[in-house]
Amino acid sequence: MTVDLVFSIRGKRIPRDHGFALWRELRTYLPCLDTEAHAGIHAIRGAPANDDMLLLAQRAKLVLRLPEARVADAQSLTGRQIDLDGCVLQIGGAKPRSLPAFATLYSHLVCTGSDDELDFLGDVAAQLQQIGVACEFICGKQRALRAERAEIRGYGLMLHEVKLEQSTLLQQVGLGNNRKLGCGIFVPHKSIAAVAA
Repeated sequence: MTVDLVFSIRGKRIPRDHGFALWRELRTYLPCLDTEAHAGIHAIRGAPANDDMLLLAQRAKLVLRLPEARVADAQSLTGRQIDLDGCVLQIGGAKPRSLPAFATLYSHLVCTGSDDELDFLGDVAAQLQQIGVACEFICGKQRALRAERAEIRGYGLMLHEVKLEQSTLLQQVGLGNNRKLGCGIFVPHKSIAAVAA
C-alpha cells in the first residue's frame, strides 16, 4: 500500500524550481527515496513571487509518496532543517494520508523523454497500456525543470474517465520519469479544467 506522508514545514520562501534541490537534501536523510522505485516527492506549493521564488504560507506542506512500510523511516525527517539553494526549511511533524480513488487525476509535469507533443501523447498511451489502464487523457502546457546539469521537459497531463479500481494504481506507480523531482505524480482533481492552468 502507498500513502502520501504530509509534513508541516516552516520557511518564508523557496525557489520556484526547487525539485532537484529538495531531492538532493532529502535523500541525505532518507536513502530509500533512491531505492524505492515508486517513491516520489511532490512539488511544494506556494504563491509565485516576481523573482523566480515561491512565497510559503503557514499551511505549506512537504509531501512524500511512499510505500506504507517506509513511513516509519521517513518520520526521521521530523525536526530536520534543509537548505534549498540558500532557502532554509524546517521540517515538522508528519501524518500519513491514503490515496483516494478519483475518476479524474492530474499531474503538473509528466516527463517521458519526448519533447514533441504528439510523441509525448504516444508515450503516455503506451505506458497506460503497459499497466493495463484504459482512460482518456488531455495534454496541458509544456513545462521544464532544472536538474543538476540539464533541463528536463514535459507536459501537464490530465487523466479522466479512470476506473475507480485503477485510480489508486495510477497514483501509486505514476507515469514517466523523475518522480524524485516531482514529475509524474498524480493527484485527484474535481475538474478537467485544471489542465489549462
